[in-house]
Amino acid sequence: MSLEGSRPAKRNGALFITYDGLLDPLGGSQILPYLYNIAEHTRPLHVVSFEKPDRFREEAGTLREELGDKGIHWTPLSFTAGFGMVGKAWDLMKMYGSALGLQLRYRFGLAHCRSYQAMQVGCFLHRLTGVKNIFDMRGLWVDERVEGNLWPQSKYRYRLLYWYYKRVERRLLECADSVVVLTERVVPEIYKLAPGTNAPITVIPCCADFEHFKSLAADERTSIRSELDIAPDTIVLSYLGSLGTIYLLDDMLRLFKTIAMGRDDVCLLLITRDWSDAQEANLVRLEMRDLRDRIYVRAASRKEVPKLLGISDIMLSFRRSTYSQMACSPTKLAEAFALGIPAISNSGVGDVDRITHDLDAGMLIDLEAPNAYRMVSDELDRISAKGGDRLRRAAHERLGLENAKHAYREIYEQLGVQG
Repeated sequence: MSLEGSRPAKRNGALFITYDGLLDPLGGSQILPYLYNIAEHTRPLHVVSFEKPDRFREEAGTLREELGDKGIHWTPLSFTAGFGMVGKAWDLMKMYGSALGLQLRYRFGLAHCRSYQAMQVGCFLHRLTGVKNIFDMRGLWVDERVEGNLWPQSKYRYRLLYWYYKRVERRLLECADSVVVLTERVVPEIYKLAPGTNAPITVIPCCADFEHFKSLAADERTSIRSELDIAPDTIVLSYLGSLGTIYLLDDMLRLFKTIAMGRDDVCLLLITRDWSDAQEANLVRLEMRDLRDRIYVRAASRKEVPKLLGISDIMLSFRRSTYSQMACSPTKLAEAFALGIPAISNSGVGDVDRITHDLDAGMLIDLEAPNAYRMVSDELDRISAKGGDRLRRAAHERLGLENAKHAYREIYEQLGVQG
């Protein structure tokens, strides 16, 4: 048989399904950049997403025009806030109905399913229409729910839900034609969770758009610091992102407190939308009221993040090192490295240990070790010196958006989707 005859027949485009919103901060950082790259080699490309009503009213027109310019079709569905599991079930039914209607109409060759709910729909489409699918896992979602106490196992209904979804997880993996995970560390675990899976597994870590996250010129950095009333020679520790259950904000604050008690030239910049009165009360509990004038809290849009984050010298990234976190790839680290900013991270999260070592990108600490904070304080200047163009160049080879672009293209080609 000829080589040409052995190649899979090209099939018609892709349906991309996600329960996240394209207008969410995560959508802007980790969905849209990938979609724009996929659209370069896949036609047609149609996206089903769930959007928050307020954001949709304010920003949908601009995004729809932007997607249209890229040749991407979009079916936005309304995210149901509240109503607990009933609301989630209703959204899932809407996802099934919309995806099935689109698949019957356009006969896509591939369903690219981002996370578990989307893959439930992709598996249904596969059985009904024969469409191939990608299970883009993003993490161990079922165990994340338990570890974040969203499914407290002290309650019978949540124990039942966990039991049910662990079996769903296995079926989704066995249904997949291709599986995408974020870390090398989780790959052996995938085969334990679903021994019957035959799908190839591709590791694509959370990457950063290095064109969007560009290092600041010295004068621009000084100017932005001046606007925040931060002196040019101050060492700025930063944190970027939400303050949810998996993030160890208390530990980051305690580290800053330890450093700040011994040095006057250090401040903390928190770039988040989640700061509240409860967080202010937390500073009192941690006996940090005297340091409040050295803690800067700012919200930022995706467009604003590179400049605000770019004034920092070191990023902090502490998160719970639980079972599910072996599958985690913190986007904030790729973005910091793109800006030439080293990071202090706790060990045991995804591939962070390996990447930090390989790129010489900062410092790893064991939060349980005695004097861990003091050791960081003693090494602060050495950690800061790891930043700059060298780090940006090293990180680009491993965490640049181009790496994800090439990996997804190879997957699509292997599954026979037309370019």
